[in-house]
Amino acid sequence: MSVSDEAFHYDEDGITPPKRVLAAAEKLGIACSSICIQKPTLEDPAESGARRGLPVIGGGALFRGRAAEKLTDGLPRKPWEELKTCPHEDLASPSRIHVDCYGNVHLCQGVSMGNLWTNPLSELIARYDANTHPVCGPLVCGGPAELVRAYGIEHRADYVDECHLCYEARRALIERFPDLLAPTQVYGLASVPRESC
Repeated sequence: MSVSDEAFHYDEDGITPPKRVLAAAEKLGIACSSICIQKPTLEDPAESGARRGLPVIGGGALFRGRAAEKLTDGLPRKPWEELKTCPHEDLASPSRIHVDCYGNVHLCQGVSMGNLWTNPLSELIARYDANTHPVCGPLVCGGPAELVRAYGIEHRADYVDECHLCYEARRALIERFPDLLAPTQVYGLASVPRESC
């Protein structure tokens, strides 16, 4: 189990909710670690080993969810047409999933294969086919740029990276695919009532 535990998630000092989860996991004997990112920074390409002339973004942030909205100002951007892959997830043949407290089975943050409260996890996994998944299919074929093309999504000319464009494209598709782009909190929208958790 991994828990996000840094100022972008909880800015209070002391015993934060992630620290409570880590302590509980340790008492229960569950392997658990914390994920901590730093604010994105521009680094010298020569120092990072990147090709000369190309800016390097350091800090470890993936521009998904709130990071796409709050941490992209002032960072270098690429033309949207160049964002043709999903560099962080193997959506064609996933080897890991994430289950949230609402039962959504995530292939990537906010991209679901379904909900295990309505279908058993074994069925969701057995039925998953990236080619027929309305969101993953275009992503596998041509990354976020293909997702934009497939659904005629309005977009800007450039984005920080693939995750940034993918997040904004998926946010535009939430009403069309509410069961597959869930939960709404990932996209900064109204939360699911606590009674359902």
